[in-house]
Amino acid sequence: MSDKSAQPARVSLEDVARRSGVSTATVSRVLNGSSSVKQSRREAVERACEELGYVINRAARTLASRRSMTIGAVVPTLATETFSRPLATFQQKIHQSGYTLLLANSDFDPDTELKEVNKLVEYGIDALMLVGNSHHPRLWERITQQNIPCIQTFSVDDRHPSVGYDNEQAAGELTRHLLALGHQNFALIVGTPPSNDRVSDRITGTRQALAAAGLQLAAANLIDSAFTMNDAREAMFRLLDGENPPTAVICGNDLLAFGALRAAGERYLRVPNDISITGFNDYEYAEHLEHPLTTMRVELDRIGEHAANYLLATLNDQPAPRQTIIKPELIVRGSTGSAPRRVR
Repeated sequence: MSDKSAQPARVSLEDVARRSGVSTATVSRVLNGSSSVKQSRREAVERACEELGYVINRAARTLASRRSMTIGAVVPTLATETFSRPLATFQQKIHQSGYTLLLANSDFDPDTELKEVNKLVEYGIDALMLVGNSHHPRLWERITQQNIPCIQTFSVDDRHPSVGYDNEQAAGELTRHLLALGHQNFALIVGTPPSNDRVSDRITGTRQALAAAGLQLAAANLIDSAFTMNDAREAMFRLLDGENPPTAVICGNDLLAFGALRAAGERYLRVPNDISITGFNDYEYAEHLEHPLTTMRVELDRIGEHAANYLLATLNDQPAPRQTIIKPELIVRGSTGSAPRRVR
């Protein structure tokens, strides 16, 4: 026979309250993610839970409160700072309110994104964060059916709650900077899978700025299949060997710009004397490259913060702005300069 007396007693809510020196009601509010509890009391409860080994019965809690205390997020990739930085801030904010992040990667594929959202819904998420405004046709139908608060990030969208920036406007500002330096031969190195409305909008913004200056982007100078630094390096070689080698190369992000800079160096081109190269996002290393990178600075942390604030407010029936627009800032560094008099 087993010795039942040797079994450890299950820790109760009352045990946690006694250890932390607060009421059971306060313990309950902390565990339910209430923001009304003082930070000192919240920390005392969390410390008591850890010391006593108290584990919340999530299944019972979900049945009682109709909340799982989980928030889902589906992003295209975690391979770049573009998404990892806002996600870190997003997770920190929702964790402070007692929520756990459930994360999925769509690999820029709308079908995969829909499948991952369906899985997250099956797990009972209370809210959802998405990237961009181009999705599978049935995605918003699914979200609406479940009545789940959802916010889109990185794009401006009048149809649904979103926090983002005007990609066309940002690309236009960057292009006009290069035009003012006298450049006329342009190229783009980007990656544009079907669901990446952000880069598609930037291509449009670049074309519009060039058209306003009486110029156009040569078809061969648009490379839209670069997703890694090495892809960008190879793309740069193709551009330099083409019929219309550019003096200005606009890249979809700073990682691609790094690859383009590497290729330019391997061809013994001087940056920015012979060629100017720009990035996007202003990753941490952008200003520390051999040729500090001209780029558009996007406050990635703020995207995660605003997205979390919107979902938490909505879950608590509090007012929150449906649209938050963040304006990127042009950061001019040493990778851009006046157009060369002759193209090498």
